[in-house]
Amino acid sequence: MSARFGKWLIVTTIAALLAIPAFFFLSRAITAWRQGYDWAEMDWDDKGHTSMTDFLRAADVGKRPVDVNGQSCVEYFIYRDGITVKIVCPQRRS
Repeated sequence: MSARFGKWLIVTTIAALLAIPAFFFLSRAITAWRQGYDWAEMDWDDKGHTSMTDFLRAADVGKRPVDVNGQSCVEYFIYRDGITVKIVCPQRRS
């Protein structure tokens, strides 16, 4: 094995190892973006700001209308098992 081939093999291996997580991250980001949520809407745990983790979690979160005490609200749920992430109801006028 020549030194040139060995160097090429190392560079190719490193590139392949970096490409796999980059592909995963990119596909997650595209899926999250295609959900169509507003940036503020993706604050799943109501901490006041949306982090990159919240954005990437959007790929696994669905949205459906629900009725809470006679009021029309929106429930955000995890696709995998249907667990509620949060429920948002419009503010009632006083």
